[in-house]
Amino acid sequence: MASESGFDALNSSPEQHEGSAERGDAPVREEVVEMPNATAAPMVMAFGLTLALSSVVMHLAFAVVGLVIAVGGLVYWIRHLTPGAGVHWEEWVPKSNRPQPVRVSPGGVSSIQSGMPGHRLRVPAEIYPYSAGLKGGLVGGLMMALTALAYGHFSGHGIWYPVNLLSAMVIPAFNNMGAEDLDKFHLMGLIVGTIIHVVTSIIVGLFFGIILPMCPRWPLLWGGLVAPLLWSGFVYGFMGVLNPVMSEQVDWPWFFVSQFAFGITMGFVVMQSTKVQIQQVLEVETQQPADNSQHSQPDES
Repeated sequence: MASESGFDALNSSPEQHEGSAERGDAPVREEVVEMPNATAAPMVMAFGLTLALSSVVMHLAFAVVGLVIAVGGLVYWIRHLTPGAGVHWEEWVPKSNRPQPVRVSPGGVSSIQSGMPGHRLRVPAEIYPYSAGLKGGLVGGLMMALTALAYGHFSGHGIWYPVNLLSAMVIPAFNNMGAEDLDKFHLMGLIVGTIIHVVTSIIVGLFFGIILPMCPRWPLLWGGLVAPLLWSGFVYGFMGVLNPVMSEQVDWPWFFVSQFAFGITMGFVVMQSTKVQIQQVLEVETQQPADNSQHSQPDES
């Protein structure tokens, strides 16, 4: 009588094994289960076939050795699969150590509805108002302008030199002026340079006020060091295209100092503002008392 497979033995009861043991199919033991033996025959056969096929690009001797190994592995594999071979008997796990039936605990998890804390929560929950970025940009721009005017005074060019350099980005006539002409006062240069400086300062301030709540710790470090380094590097790389005259005439150490003055002042002003909660958080706080009162009412049914 052929012995049952390992899978059937796992699904059979100890009493069935006791009956098979009485018929001589298994040792006379109270609780046993048939398990297959581990064998390396498939790997040996695969190695032999690989070695035989390698003879195509190597030497005929590899084919002979490979076929011998493959045939040996195949024979050993077949012997392992014959009835009554390739298996061994293992004792059943004691009943006290067997998995116990899982006790079902009926219940459910309430889903998060709209208006409840955590429902489609946006991060950050608190941001600076747009007015903070606007004020930070204007005050930072004022500090940068004072730094630029100080450079013009101490360099000997005059206070109008930085303004005229900035306006050369828009006014083509300023691109053909020399250093002596750029030192003089030009009404159009003052108007255009002021507009460029104010608009740029406001845009950078608004942008900084938006991203500052999402930055990690030490906001002043981001505004006073990281941000000036980033946009100074950008300006340094594209200055030759945006403003060729300023690229040739600008004093880069003073330029970096003015950018750091702008960043530190802007970051300080923005940080002094009080954060406001986003609209979603406000809706949650206004709806939460009503939701709690509804959940706290007893069920009349």
